[in-house]
Amino acid sequence: MFPVTRSTVQLDPPRREAVDATAAEEPSGAARAAHFDTFALVSAAVGALALTPLSPELRAIMLAAFVLTGPGLAVVTWMRLQTPAIVAAVPLTGLSMMTGFTAVIGWSNRWLPVPFLLTLVGGVVLSVLLHARHAGGLATLVPARPRGTTLRGNVPLLCTLATLGVWLALLPGLLNVPYSEFGLLAVGTGPGLVVVVVSMVGAFAWALRKNHVVSAAVIVGAVIVVQRATVSVITEAPIYTWTYKHIGVVDYIQQHQALPPRGIDVYGEWPAFFTAFAWFGDITSVDSLLVAQWFAPVVHALLALLVGALAMLLGLEIRHALAAAMIVELANWVGQDYFAPQAFALLMAVGVLALLVASRTCHQAGYIALLAFAALIPTHQLTPYWLLGVIVALVVTRQIKPWWLPIPYMAMLIGYLVPRMYVVLPHGLFSGANPVANGTSNVEYAGSLGKLVTSTVCRGLSAAVILFALVGIVVWWRQGRPFLIPMIMAFSSFSLLFLQSYGGEAIFRVYLYALPGCAILIAPLLLAAVTVTGRHVALERVTTVFAAVALGGAAVAGMQGYYGLWSLVVEYRSQVMLFDDLTADIHGPAMITSLDSAGFPSRATADYADLAKYDQDFDTPIVDRWPEFAKYFPDAHQFDDITLVAESSSTETYFVFTSQSNDAIEYYRYFTPEAVARFEDQFRLSPQWSIRLQDAHTTVYQFDRTGSGADITGG
Repeated sequence: MFPVTRSTVQLDPPRREAVDATAAEEPSGAARAAHFDTFALVSAAVGALALTPLSPELRAIMLAAFVLTGPGLAVVTWMRLQTPAIVAAVPLTGLSMMTGFTAVIGWSNRWLPVPFLLTLVGGVVLSVLLHARHAGGLATLVPARPRGTTLRGNVPLLCTLATLGVWLALLPGLLNVPYSEFGLLAVGTGPGLVVVVVSMVGAFAWALRKNHVVSAAVIVGAVIVVQRATVSVITEAPIYTWTYKHIGVVDYIQQHQALPPRGIDVYGEWPAFFTAFAWFGDITSVDSLLVAQWFAPVVHALLALLVGALAMLLGLEIRHALAAAMIVELANWVGQDYFAPQAFALLMAVGVLALLVASRTCHQAGYIALLAFAALIPTHQLTPYWLLGVIVALVVTRQIKPWWLPIPYMAMLIGYLVPRMYVVLPHGLFSGANPVANGTSNVEYAGSLGKLVTSTVCRGLSAAVILFALVGIVVWWRQGRPFLIPMIMAFSSFSLLFLQSYGGEAIFRVYLYALPGCAILIAPLLLAAVTVTGRHVALERVTTVFAAVALGGAAVAGMQGYYGLWSLVVEYRSQVMLFDDLTADIHGPAMITSLDSAGFPSRATADYADLAKYDQDFDTPIVDRWPEFAKYFPDAHQFDDITLVAESSSTETYFVFTSQSNDAIEYYRYFTPEAVARFEDQFRLSPQWSIRLQDAHTTVYQFDRTGSGADITGG
C-alpha cells in the first residue's frame, strides 16, 4: 500500500562482522511471532490481575504494563514489521485502544470499565490462541543471560550506578526548600542534582565511544529517573496548578460515569485522555493525584523509546538512536510533561510518524498509524493538526505513499471539528498571520533577575538545538543521506506561528513538536564527535571533550528551564484538600479569585463543574478579570472595588492568598511584596471579610454580608 524505495546509505556504517553476527542471532519471523504470542498471553494475565483485591498501586502498575504491551503484541504478532517498528507499534496500539475505546464508551453514556477491560483481555487471548494455532504453538520462555555487558570493567555503567547512589543521598536536601528566583537548582542540594546529571551525561558519551550500547541505554533511563522522577519523589502532590484542571475532569467522569456538561470547558469535546484515565482509575482504584504525580517520568521514558525507534526506522544505527533519545530528554525544558492531553498526544504523534515511515516497507504499519490517528483526534485540540501538516508535507515530497494518504486523515479531522466549531470560534480559529505576535509568550512582565536568566537560558538552548539541526541537514545532504523526513518533522511546527497564538503558548508547542526531529538530525553529529578517530590524538580528545561538554551544557540548560519556576509550581497536599473542602461547600454561583493562580488548585474534583456551569471563569485571577487592576496597586481603591462588586452580587465571593502566589509576584515583579502585604491587610482588618479557610500556605477570605469579620474556619 505504501511502497517506497529505502536508502541504505549510512553516516557510520557498522563493521561487517558486527552485521553478520547480528543477522546470525536474529530469530526467524515465525520464532519471533511465537514469542510475541507467549508474551501477549502473560500480559493478558497481568491485565486480568488488575481486577483482583491487591493494593491500588500494584494494580495500577499491572494495568499499565498490560496496556503498553498486551494489545500491541496481539496485533503485531500477525505482521512482519521491522524491530524498531514493533517497538513503536506495541505501546502505541495499547494507548490508542485505551483512549479511543474509552472515549466511545463515554459518548455512549454507558460507562462500563470492567467489561471493557475483560473484552480487551479476551481479545488479546483470542488473538494469541488463533495465531498460535496458525503458527504451530506457543514458544517456551527460557531466561536468557545478557551478553556483552557486565559491571566488571564497565566504567560508564559503574559511574552511573554510583551517581544514582549520590542522587538518592541528595533527595532529602530537596524537600521544603526556600524560595529562590533561580529555582530548585540554586537551593538545598539542587547544585548536586546538576552534578549528578552532568556526570551521567559524561558516562553516556563514554559508553557511546566504547560502543557499550546496553550501558548507554541504561544511562538514558537513569537520566530520565534523575531529571523527572526527582519531582515525583520530593513532592507531596502533583506540580503545576493547571494539572488539577485535568484531574478534576477525570474525577467528574468517575463520579458521574459521564462526560462533563457541554459549555463549561473544552475538555468535554476532546475527552479521550480523560476517559482513558477515569477508566484506569476505576479499574485500579488508584488515586488520580498519584497517577498525575508519576505521569511525567513514564511519559519521558516512552518518548525516548519512540524517538529511538523512529531514528532507526530512518536508517540510523542504534547508537544514533540512543543519542537522539538522550538529546530529546536533555533539551526538553518546556515542562509540557505533566498530567495533560498534550504530553499524551505527543507520544501518539511520534508513534504515528514512526509507523508511517515503517509503512514504506510494510503497508500494515500504515493501518495501525491510521487507527492511532483516529484515537488521537479526540485526545488533543492542536497536535492532530500539526501531525496532518507533517503527513501532507511527507506525501508532497514523496517520502511516503500513496498520494491520497492524507485524505482519510483530513476527512476524520474535519469531520470531528465541524460539529465542535461552536467551541472553537469564540476563541478564534485563527489569531492572525503574524508569526512574531503569535510567537509571543503569555508572560509580559520583565520580571526578576532569575526570570531573565532562566528565559535567556531557555532561548539559548532552543536556538542551539535549531542551529545544530540545521547543521545536521547540511551534513546529511553532503553525505548523500535522505534528510527530508527528519527536516520536515523538525521545522514543520513553525508553520503554526502563522495560524495561532494558542493563548500565548504557541512558541512552546512549536519547540516541543520540533524536538524529536531536531534530535534525530543532531544525533549523527554527536556520535561522530564522541567517537572521532584519526592520526591527531590531541584533536581527537578535544573533539570528544567538546561534544561531552556541549551535551552537559544542554543538560544544565534544560534542567534550569525545567526547575527554574520551582517555588511557583509546587503544590501541597493540604492546599488540595483545602480547595476540595471549599468547592464542596459552595452550592450556587461563586467567584474565587486571587492575585495569581499559583498554589490555587481549585478544580481538583468533580465539584468544579457545579461552579463552572454558572461561570466558566469562576476562579480566574483578578488581574485577568480586570485588566486595569494592576494600575497603582494597591492604592487605587482595588480593595474597595472588590468589596463593592461582592456586595452588589448574589454570588459568594472569595479572595485567596497563597505562598506560591507571593513567590510568583516576586518572580515576575507584578507588584512589590510590600504592596501585596498591604493589600492582604485590608482583607484581614475589614469587618466585611472573614477567613473562611487557612493552612500554612493558604488563606481564603470570604465576603461576609453580616459584617462580623469573624473567622469562619481556621486551619
